[in-house]
Amino acid sequence: MIPAFFEAIRATTQPCTLLLVLPAMLMAVIIHGRWIPFGAICLGAVLGGWLLVANIVSLSDLQLQLSGALVAMAIAVIVAAPYTTRLTWAQTNPAQTTVAGCVSFVAALWWRPCIGEELGSILTASRDGIAAQLPGITAYMLGAMVPVLAVVLLMRALDPSPRAAQRTALVAGGASLVVAGALAIGRHDELVTTLTRWTVS
Repeated sequence: MIPAFFEAIRATTQPCTLLLVLPAMLMAVIIHGRWIPFGAICLGAVLGGWLLVANIVSLSDLQLQLSGALVAMAIAVIVAAPYTTRLTWAQTNPAQTTVAGCVSFVAALWWRPCIGEELGSILTASRDGIAAQLPGITAYMLGAMVPVLAVVLLMRALDPSPRAAQRTALVAGGASLVVAGALAIGRHDELVTTLTRWTVS
C-alpha cells in the first residue's frame, strides 16, 4: 500500500491525473481549506476511484456530459450561497461538505488511470474479487490527494480575510465551472489534450 501511495504522488505530475486532481484542488480553495470538507473530498476520491478500477461504474459519453452539467450546477450553488443565504465564506455547512465530496467522487470517475507498476497491480487484482482492490486503490487515491492537502494547508496558513476568501473562491469556482462545463458539452478528450499540452510545454 505504501508504494501505491508514493506512486500516486508521482502520478499527480502527469497530465492523465490532472482531471482527477484539479477539480479537488479547486474545491479545496472554495471550501477555504476546512478539514471536514477535505475529508469528504478524500472519501469521494477513494469511492469513485474504487468503482472505476473495479469496473463497477464506467461513464459513457452521455453520462460524462450529464455528470459535468450536474457538477457545474452544484458548484454554482455553493459559490452563490453567500449571496443568496445567510451563510458566509467562513462557515462550514453540510451542503458545502456534500458538494465537495460529490465533486471529488465524480472527478474520480472522469479519471483515466496512468499505468504504473503499483496501479497495474491494483487493476489486475480484480481476479481476486472487487474487494481485493480496495486497500490498494485507497492508498493510491490518498496519495493523489496530497496536492489537495497542500492547498488546504496553504489556505489555512494564509488565512485570507473574508473579502479575499470570497475572491479566491469565486476564481476557483469559475475555473471549476470551466472544467465541468467542458465535460457537459462533450469536450472530455479535448480537455485532457489541453491539460496535457499545458503540462508538457
